[in-house]
Amino acid sequence: MNNQALKTNSEATKTRIYFNRCFSSTHKIIQRFLADNDSQKFELYISHVSPNSYLEEVADYFEVEPAIEGKDYATYCLDFCQKHNINVFIPRYNVSTLIKYKDRFENLGVKVMFVGNTETYQLLDDKLKTYEALKNKDILGIPKSFSVRNYPDFQMAEDHIAKTGKTCLKPISGIGGDGFKLIIDTMSEEDELYKTTSSTIVKDRIVRILKNSNNLKPFMVMEYLEGDEYSIDCLANRGELIVAIPRRKLDLYRQNIEYREDLIELAQKLAKEFSLSYLFNIQIKYHRGKAYLIEINTRMSAGIHKSCFTGVNLLDLGIKLLMGKKVKTPDNIRWGFQIRTTEHYEIVNL
Repeated sequence: MNNQALKTNSEATKTRIYFNRCFSSTHKIIQRFLADNDSQKFELYISHVSPNSYLEEVADYFEVEPAIEGKDYATYCLDFCQKHNINVFIPRYNVSTLIKYKDRFENLGVKVMFVGNTETYQLLDDKLKTYEALKNKDILGIPKSFSVRNYPDFQMAEDHIAKTGKTCLKPISGIGGDGFKLIIDTMSEEDELYKTTSSTIVKDRIVRILKNSNNLKPFMVMEYLEGDEYSIDCLANRGELIVAIPRRKLDLYRQNIEYREDLIELAQKLAKEFSLSYLFNIQIKYHRGKAYLIEINTRMSAGIHKSCFTGVNLLDLGIKLLMGKKVKTPDNIRWGFQIRTTEHYEIVNL
């Protein structure tokens, strides 16, 4: 057999994994995945809407995506998978549309990490629908929340919530803390000029916007939860939780990895309630001693690499499960430590 034939056979045995428009931090979990495996057995493909040196560094092939959405974007991903003979697709962007094309991906021989079916995505990608589905379940607290698109809606929400605490607004569908704003009653003109941050908004400003706009996209007004916040990275198989790693967020730079049996039990109940599979993330926040749901993310979190410090490589386990391999709860998980993010700089020749 000549060298060309050997090379062709070697390439054919590699598992080709595709990440679409993933978080910039995804390169860290990819590095961990490759470090824990024989990197020669995998090829990594990444597409993103803009160039990204961190993602390009870990990718065997990187491509800048066209600025398209919806059905056109789904067609782009299907074409990408076919062109590059992709075996495993771990979607992050536009997944509620991509799930509608599940059969077409399967016909191409692509295993896609969908956490559920079309209905699952329609429900969990909408925080208000998620809250409604869980409000009569004895699983965890659901924050008081209202859909707002005009001034009467806002006034009603404020009347119901402000009596017992602070209020905030956020998109009904969104990523992480994008769009979150704490609603404050007043602010001096000087403070508005010098101290206003993107995470606060004065109530009168909301009122002015609502009174002067006719076709606003609905947003949420909800009670502000003031206690500890946890991000729980999860792996499940058809509603059965395999492993969950709770991370308590202290600030932008510090997180505690904690063994919290109560939070792991919550994760199990939510996985079962929605029959979730593969990698997903649950955001929990405490308020007056009770755990409340912020959201269930139908994807792996941007900070999933931090959970790897427990000795559990969630991406590795998720890919193994997707490929039909047996996966069990890992032994000897490391608990009870703090992760501190430090800055570093790279010097690159121009």
